[in-house]
Amino acid sequence: MTVAPEARLALCVARGKTAQQAAIDAWLRERSDAGSGARLAVVAEGAFFELVVPPQFALERLAAGCVCCVGLLPLRVTLTRLLRTFRPDRVLLLLADASHVERLQALVASGQLGVTLEQES
Repeated sequence: MTVAPEARLALCVARGKTAQQAAIDAWLRERSDAGSGARLAVVAEGAFFELVVPPQFALERLAAGCVCCVGLLPLRVTLTRLLRTFRPDRVLLLLADASHVERLQALVASGQLGVTLEQES
């Protein structure tokens, strides 16, 4: 049995439909391997409006509210399900608020979520 490589997670703060869609579009454009079969996924916090990703990529939504302050359960469940079913190479986590980005970065760095933090350039 082979183990899939750990997905890389990018964090981005974007509030509202226009900002979140722009962040998704930019992230997908920046991935040079997006057209070469890389499996990309987006997890958007508080995005209960229409967001568009190409059909080969996954889009999951989280209820609005700080993902670290609600006990991390929704984020853990969503990421675990996504990693097991879709097996993405990279994941974009769109946060609606920047209040606890450092806390979330530390959690990702701890390895508890099954992803590694992608270094932003």
